[in-house]
Amino acid sequence: MLDEADRRILRCIQANPDITMRELGDATGLSHSPSWRRLQRLKEDGVVGEKAYYIDPEKVGYEIRVLCFVRIAAHNRDRLQAFEDAVQRVPEILQCYSLSGDHDYVLHVVAKSVRNYEETVKNAIVELPNVQSISTSFTLKSVKDTRVIPV
Repeated sequence: MLDEADRRILRCIQANPDITMRELGDATGLSHSPSWRRLQRLKEDGVVGEKAYYIDPEKVGYEIRVLCFVRIAAHNRDRLQAFEDAVQRVPEILQCYSLSGDHDYVLHVVAKSVRNYEETVKNAIVELPNVQSISTSFTLKSVKDTRVIPV
């Protein structure tokens, strides 16, 4: 269970991933050692993952973002797991969520162009195990894009 000191730590490291332990202690009202111990516990508990930098896809040539809704042909544990394992190997798929409702999964895919997305569909997405159908929606603009969790 998270207490208020843990929440202060989480808010600080989300706002500034490069914060030093001294700065973290100052910002949270804890000294260096308790801040470090709490952060280590949060990492060990899986609350905090590895530090990573956000790269703007457009700035590195990926101008197209796509939501690809997928239906699976047969629903059993092995077939679903095969699909999920194969998704991990397609670098253009940034995120994959299992869904309730009309579709089984939604994939967040980046592409350099519409033609590039078409190639990804033909060479990777329809080749994923057990894909029955896909439905694609191209995003027009990003209205909100955050990974900051309100803690």
